[in-house]
Amino acid sequence: MLMLPERRMSQVKQKSIGVRLAIIVIGVALIAAAAIAPAPAGMSSQALLALVIFLVAILFWVTEVMPIAISGWAMVGLLPLLGVMTPDAAWSASINNAIIFYLCCFAFACFIGRSSIATRLTGMILKWAGTSSSRVLLGFMVVTALISTLMDNLPLCAVMLPIAYGVLDANNTPLGRKSPFAKCLAIGIPWAAAIGGMMTPAGCIINVLTLSLLEQAFNLQISFVQWMALGVPAAIIMVPVGWFALVKIFKPEMLSQEAVDSGIQDADALPRMSRNEIGGLIVMLVTLVVWIAGSWIPVLNTTVVSLIALGFMFFPGIDAIKFEDFLSDSPWGMMLLMMAVNVLVAALIATGAIEWVVAVVMAPMTAWPLIVTMVALSVIACLLHNVIPAGPACAGLIAVPFATIIVSMGGNLAAVCFMVAWWSAIAFMLPLDGVPLLSYANKRKYFSFGDMLKTGWVPSLALVIVTVTLVPAICALLGLS
Repeated sequence: MLMLPERRMSQVKQKSIGVRLAIIVIGVALIAAAAIAPAPAGMSSQALLALVIFLVAILFWVTEVMPIAISGWAMVGLLPLLGVMTPDAAWSASINNAIIFYLCCFAFACFIGRSSIATRLTGMILKWAGTSSSRVLLGFMVVTALISTLMDNLPLCAVMLPIAYGVLDANNTPLGRKSPFAKCLAIGIPWAAAIGGMMTPAGCIINVLTLSLLEQAFNLQISFVQWMALGVPAAIIMVPVGWFALVKIFKPEMLSQEAVDSGIQDADALPRMSRNEIGGLIVMLVTLVVWIAGSWIPVLNTTVVSLIALGFMFFPGIDAIKFEDFLSDSPWGMMLLMMAVNVLVAALIATGAIEWVVAVVMAPMTAWPLIVTMVALSVIACLLHNVIPAGPACAGLIAVPFATIIVSMGGNLAAVCFMVAWWSAIAFMLPLDGVPLLSYANKRKYFSFGDMLKTGWVPSLALVIVTVTLVPAICALLGLS
C-alpha cells in the first residue's frame, strides 16, 4: 500500500551511487552540526537534534537514497545513540493498536487484488454505461472509491488500471496523449482510489498513522463510525467534482460498441465465484459491520476484531487467501516506515521541538481569524504533498504542529486530523505520489504533468473548501473536539 511503482523503483536503483552518497553525507553533516551547535533560544539541544534528525529523514525519503523504511529506522537508531530518547522509549513508541489494525487491512487488500471481484464489477459498469464514456468513467470512479474503503490506494489502482486499460485496448485507443477518454481514466482512477480512502480509517494507512500521532499527542479518539460520518459525505462531494472536472476539461470521446461488448464478455466468461471468494467477501463485510458496531459497543474493540478477522481469512473452509500471497502482497516496508514515523514524532513531542516550531515558525498565524488559518494550513498541506511524494512523511511533519496551532486558537482538533490525513494521502495536481505515479509512469503515457495540473486544481479547491467548512461543522455536530 503506497509502495513505489516498479518504474520508480528502477529509477531509484539507477540513481548514481555518488549522488546517493553525497546526499547521505549532507544529512550526516547536518546531524553532526546540530549535535555540536548551540540550540536556538527556547530550545533544548535534544529538541534541536530531534528536529534535525526528522528533517534529514524527510530528505532521505524524498530523494530515496535508500529504501524509505530502512532510512527511517536508521534515523530512529540515532535518537538513543545521541541521547535524545532511550531505546525502550523508542521501541514502545513504534508499536500501537494502529499497526495491528492495519494487518487486517493488508489481508483484505491481498484478497481483493487476487479475486475476480473487480472484473465482475467492470462488467456491471459497462452494462450500465454502454458506449457513454462519461458514464463509464463515473462507474469506474465510483467502484474504485467504494472498494477503497477497505483497500489501500496503490494496490487498488494496480488492480483497476489494467482492467480499464483492457477497455481502452478493446476500443483501439492509441498510446500516448491523443485520447481524452484515456486521460480521464488514467487520472480519474487514482483520484477515486484516494478519495475512497477518505471514507474509513481502513481506507488508507495514512488515516491510521494520523490518528495514531494525534492520539499520542492529544489523546484524540475517533471511532470508525465517526470517521465515516466525515469521510462519506466528503467522498460523495469529491467523486462527482473530480468526474465533472475531467469530463468538462478533456471532453472524452465515445466508446465503440465492440469495446463495451468485449468488457462484458470478459466478465460473463468468469466462472461462478468460488467458495474461497464468497468466504473472503463475507468475512470482509461482517468485519466492516462489526467495526461500525464497535462505535457503540465497547467490547467490540477494533484491534481485537481485526485480529479475529485476520484469522478468519485463513480459517479452514474459508481459505480466502494463501499465507505466502499475504506475505508477498503486503507492504511490510510501509508498516516499518509507519512505525519509524511514530518514533520520530514521539521524539519531537517529548523534547519540546514541536512547541518550539509552533511558537517560532507558525506563531504569526495565531493573529489571523481561525477560518483564515484553517484555509492557509489546508493549502500548505495540499501543496506540500504535491511536491513531497512520501505521504507518511507529510503526515508526520504537519500533524502535531497543525493540531497544536489550531487547538491554541480554540479550533477543532478532530477537524485538523481529517485535514492532515486526507491531504497527506491525496495529490490531485502532480503525479509524484505513488498512486497517480502508477498510471503516469506506465509505458502507455496517456497523460502529462500539464494534463493533471490542468484538471487537478478543481478537486484541490473543492477539498480545501470541504476541510474548512463541512468538516468542522460535522465534527461539532458529533461532539468531536
